[in-house]
Amino acid sequence: MDKVIEIIKKKPVLFLAVSVGYALGVGILKWKIVWPPQAFLYFGGAILGVYFLDGAEVFFALTPSPFRSVLFMAGYAVVSFFVVTSSGSFLGAGLVLSLYLSLLLWQIGELQLTGNLNSWYGMVAGVPSISQQRWVLVVLVIIFILETYLFIR
Repeated sequence: MDKVIEIIKKKPVLFLAVSVGYALGVGILKWKIVWPPQAFLYFGGAILGVYFLDGAEVFFALTPSPFRSVLFMAGYAVVSFFVVTSSGSFLGAGLVLSLYLSLLLWQIGELQLTGNLNSWYGMVAGVPSISQQRWVLVVLVIIFILETYLFIR
């Protein structure tokens, strides 16, 4: 139980607020005002997605986190696209979209704090320039927006 409390306390309030706001906004765009029962599965998956990677890092004592890498992000973009477009699971769609948003927020936060994303390129042979890092982040954001759009329609 202590680990669960640690995970909840570790999450910045801004990340939680943005994730919940995103989930509610997407839910409203998809289902308008009257939410069917599946919508609550989506929202449950979204809340789970907010804490999923934090939980994995704490429970498995992953230091440094393998999830905070550009290789993981590239693979995750492909998997999340598949889940959103093909699975039909509202719980899964909520989880992958929320988790994707968390990954993007981690990157944006690091970019603002350090001015680069060098730590995300630790598993790559060479660290690209800051402008290339930003372009990769822009592409990942575009993929996220596309996935969100495909889920809503």
